[in-house]
Amino acid sequence: MQMIRKANKDDIKAICFLSNEINAEHHEAMPNTFSALGEIVRDADFWLAHMAREESDILIIERRDEIVGMAAVSIPTSLKPSFLKDKKTCHLTTIVVASFARRQGLGKKLIRAVEEHAHENGASEELLEVMQFNQSAINFYLSLGYGDFSTKLVKPLK
Repeated sequence: MQMIRKANKDDIKAICFLSNEINAEHHEAMPNTFSALGEIVRDADFWLAHMAREESDILIIERRDEIVGMAAVSIPTSLKPSFLKDKKTCHLTTIVVASFARRQGLGKKLIRAVEEHAHENGASEELLEVMQFNQSAINFYLSLGYGDFSTKLVKPLK
């Protein structure tokens, strides 16, 4: 049985493990953008700071008392430009399910929990970014009703 809950500082090692796993996949595909792996807790301060912000949370999914997935979210309350409609948007900044636990519906459960969290916190939409190389993730999000919102371009400067 799975349980989804908000993470706390005692979960930091598992969060870092999951973060490293997705970092490894991204580094392999985009080594000029994503750092090589470091020690497991390299990003602990980053994740602890994320959890400490009032507008941010990390949801984790546990199976048999083991953390097997996480979703980092933020619902910014900062002032928006006047040309944008005044609505709350939930930003799904990171989602990862451990490689050994994928294709078992856990990612879908995490997404549903994020949507519920967003709704409970007054957000009317959810926004995420996915790298173009990650076609399986793109297909996953499309299957859940997400659609194209914008295109982000990059140009290396010499």
